[in-house]
Amino acid sequence: MAKKMALLACMAALAGATGFNGPSCFYAPAARAQAPAAKSPAKLTPVTIAQFGHVFLYMPLYVAVQGGFFREQGLDVKLVSTGGDEKTFTAVSSGNAQFGVSDPTFAAIAREHGHGGKVVAGIVKGTPFWVITFKNDVKTIANPAGFAGYKIATYTAPSTSYAVMKNILQNGGKPVKDAKIVQGAFGTLLPMLKANHADMALEIEPMVSIANHQGAHIVYAPASAPGDFAFTGLTVSDDFFAKHPEQIQAAVNALANAMKYIRKDPKGTLQIAKKEFPEVQEAVIKEALDRLVASGTSPASPMLTKNAWDNAIALRKELGDIKSGGNYEQNVDMKFVTKVPH
Repeated sequence: MAKKMALLACMAALAGATGFNGPSCFYAPAARAQAPAAKSPAKLTPVTIAQFGHVFLYMPLYVAVQGGFFREQGLDVKLVSTGGDEKTFTAVSSGNAQFGVSDPTFAAIAREHGHGGKVVAGIVKGTPFWVITFKNDVKTIANPAGFAGYKIATYTAPSTSYAVMKNILQNGGKPVKDAKIVQGAFGTLLPMLKANHADMALEIEPMVSIANHQGAHIVYAPASAPGDFAFTGLTVSDDFFAKHPEQIQAAVNALANAMKYIRKDPKGTLQIAKKEFPEVQEAVIKEALDRLVASGTSPASPMLTKNAWDNAIALRKELGDIKSGGNYEQNVDMKFVTKVPH
């Protein structure tokens, strides 16, 4: 059920054709780049956070780790990569990890199969995609009708990128004529563009910025296409939710403080990101960070709204992952976010 594998593809799979110098799928502790966090408590509680993979979009998580914000809240965090959204939630529901970072709708998907959980924070919001092209004659596209006559590369169906592009081309019931989606596997979209197998591609960061530094340009930003959207969240099992509210509050506090720091200190964030992703050029990292912050996909707050959740669940139902459940009240609880100190 790794429906979102195509969007959060392991960086190793992307390495060969995108300007990466080496793999970074799995987490390896980088040299500490400390933000000006408060003094850590004398005794720290060890916790494991299972993440889909080492993904640039998860920057608030890495800032919280490398910046010392988890330690400030009394948590000694270990990150492990699972390679799949469903594997991340399995690690959480089995107790092998206390927290999970992945597609939050998998809490609802698991609940349909008898293994519930709660989403306690949002980490990536909206749909963090941008349409890029290397063709200088392709100009900025103002609305879906502008895709007429073009071939657009996305990750393979039923990935979220494919679903988002399909939704755009449906154009509210007025399908765009002569527009075609061309599907590609992990790491193949930029080579597809360069080989003229597609006119443009729907990509995520830092691939967008890498392409821009190779001569591409952005022609469309579909961040608002499906409306507010719950893309990545922090999840816990129902059992952990009931028994360890203090650890959940500490984790949510740390993420909220990291999100504030990203906006308050861009230079400090850049240094953390460079240590976290040393294989990516500094100029590319800066451009990617700026775009994620400006678009709001790297959010200012971990609050996950009902509207964002409902839009994500609607897409999962369209993909067939969820049949009937998925209500916000049963799967999401933002009480810890509302209690974050200001």
